[in-house]
Amino acid sequence: MSRFRQIAKWIAVALIISMLAVLLGNCKKKVQSERPYRSIKSAILSTQTIAKNADYELEWNEEAKAMILKSSDGSYWSDVLYENFLEGSESANGNSPISITVANTKTLQWDTVTSYEQLENGSNIACKKIENGLRVTYFFEKYRIAIPVEYTLQENAVNVAIDGNFILEDGTDYKLVSVSLTPNFCSIKNSAKNGYVFVPSGCGALMYTKETSNGVRKYSGEVYGKDAARRMPTDFVDDESVRLPVFGVSGDQKALMGVIEDGAGAAVIDAQAGNDRTGYSNAYATFFVRGYDRFFFTYHGKPQGTTSRINDNISPNKMSVSYYPLSGEKAGYAGMAEQYRAYLAERKMLSDSKREDSSYQITFLGGTGITKSYLGIPKKKMVSLTTFSQAKDIITKIKKDGCKTPLIRLVGYGDNGIRPGSIAGGKKFLSIYGKKSELSDLLTSYSKTFIDYDVVRFARSGNGFSLSDVAKTAIRYKAEHFATSPNRVMDEENPYYIISRRKLSKAVDRAIDKADRYGNTAISLSTLGTISFSDYVSDAYINENQIENDVMKILSKIKKEGQKIAVSGANSYAAVRSDVIFDTVSTAGEYSAFDAEIPFYQMVFHSYKTMYTEPLNVQDNMEYAVARAAAYGMGASFMITADYVKDSDDLEEYPLHATVFEDNRNAIKKIALTGGFSKVYEETAGAALIDYRLPTDGVSASVYDNGITVYANHTNSQKDSPAGKLAAYAFLAVREG
Repeated sequence: MSRFRQIAKWIAVALIISMLAVLLGNCKKKVQSERPYRSIKSAILSTQTIAKNADYELEWNEEAKAMILKSSDGSYWSDVLYENFLEGSESANGNSPISITVANTKTLQWDTVTSYEQLENGSNIACKKIENGLRVTYFFEKYRIAIPVEYTLQENAVNVAIDGNFILEDGTDYKLVSVSLTPNFCSIKNSAKNGYVFVPSGCGALMYTKETSNGVRKYSGEVYGKDAARRMPTDFVDDESVRLPVFGVSGDQKALMGVIEDGAGAAVIDAQAGNDRTGYSNAYATFFVRGYDRFFFTYHGKPQGTTSRINDNISPNKMSVSYYPLSGEKAGYAGMAEQYRAYLAERKMLSDSKREDSSYQITFLGGTGITKSYLGIPKKKMVSLTTFSQAKDIITKIKKDGCKTPLIRLVGYGDNGIRPGSIAGGKKFLSIYGKKSELSDLLTSYSKTFIDYDVVRFARSGNGFSLSDVAKTAIRYKAEHFATSPNRVMDEENPYYIISRRKLSKAVDRAIDKADRYGNTAISLSTLGTISFSDYVSDAYINENQIENDVMKILSKIKKEGQKIAVSGANSYAAVRSDVIFDTVSTAGEYSAFDAEIPFYQMVFHSYKTMYTEPLNVQDNMEYAVARAAAYGMGASFMITADYVKDSDDLEEYPLHATVFEDNRNAIKKIALTGGFSKVYEETAGAALIDYRLPTDGVSASVYDNGITVYANHTNSQKDSPAGKLAAYAFLAVREG
């Protein structure tokens, strides 16, 4: 008995020691996470050159309290509107290298504050030289917040960075929400010749710098789209996501491009054009250092607005932008695309892929649910839209029409059809799609068949996952979503969830296991490529941190195993590791601030990746969409079903009325055989799209590095072009030179 008591005593001591270790560890973590604010004696350097190389000098200007990047050709860029400053401007926005957004801890309201507002005889900044650059700490004394910003000269750029680990904050009355980093660095005069701001909304857009009677035009877009692990009121705006972390300005034969190098998922690209108060147009990155959830609220049934709640901790991650000056012939969006391609290649992020020779692809939709009432009790069952054998029969018919074999993708073949179900659609394919031998026959006959697996969204337990494996929002809600129809009807009874970041790799493993089981060597991971998200179970995943690295590692692992990878509407980090990009965005979005649309996304990836359009047969104007596909250098896409299920539960969300094969057979034949589209595609496949001349009288010109120029008529009437007359929505490839 005494021996038992002795053992129990030692166990108790061990437990106490363990508890103390945990408590002390938590205390240490808590102290670190608070990063308490402290005043630092002002230390301002005199005007001097901080760093230089053969082409650039980075200078600190004491009077303006600004960094200036000077080029050997005499041009310069500054983090304040330097010419305005010299003319005596006291603009808080124009004279501020940074601004911040803070949340009042009592009222919960957000306010934006510029660094210039905090100036008091220069006492709100402290400077310290670092290797090849300068660290400037901006003190916001009233808010008890300090932000250290590092400016570092690189070979052909200047990098501007903040690190969440070194932000100081009292946190009693105000908490830091976001930092707008160098909003004036990437600026151009409104009066600049051929001046514009470039933003990467969708395929890419330009905002002309000219001042208009409408005043300043503004744009704001989250990099990689809205965080899927954020609670937000439903937004019915027809916009496009930002898929590339780049922006820029151009005019007067010079340009500056910003590349968000670190923390892109936490960034919003902000831009304004034609600001008549400052005389400048600009673009910049705003980094959220805390995540947030936003809620819509009512009072006595009447809408009152929205309110936001922020995460407790500041993200312990680096956030940075590198600015690349461009001049002469490179001083435009074509030069920016070339520089961004070079940026990706230098960092070994952009890998070559063997291009597919098919000018078109067909996406077959698998299953849908129908709900019927039995004795007043609703019961749902799954039915097939296209079986494996029907998909093969349709391809056989297409080939009998004289068309080449398309690239094939199977989407919605999971255990809940075209809606999210279990992770990767479940462990097996449902029998409604056909036998395993029928799928094997399809894959053997057409090896270029990609099967899509949803590894990000799920609505039910299964395949090794439960509804506890869900990402958490900023205030630790489950990351939950509801399908919404084009008619703005929300299906509130059937939510789906976002997988935990900790389980993402495991979810992909489930898809690979399923693919191996059925002999599928061409894998589509559409949601992995386009959905970016946080997970507030860990500071490591705050504000979508490391989503780029996580996804690239996953895709690289799959490719090493010999499988081909397709993604859909892909963010840059997924596009660079893919073989095929389906549903490639070809519009900039419905923004009144935009003046022109450009295929910047296509200019970056065309020579490296095979890209296909969004389905042509569900577009409002198929002829116009085909002309744009030809102009942008993309293959054509069709979304097809063998049958029409008139009582499908998914009719409000999916345009199934337009997908039946027999209704689209002639259109497919025209694209693949008789309409000239395939010839244009083959003329430009594998070449780099090095320039895109905006439509003149409705006719655009796409220039490739193999000497081919494609002229496309974007209008519904005949137009003249350098290649001769073009009928409505016609296009032609011409070898020039």
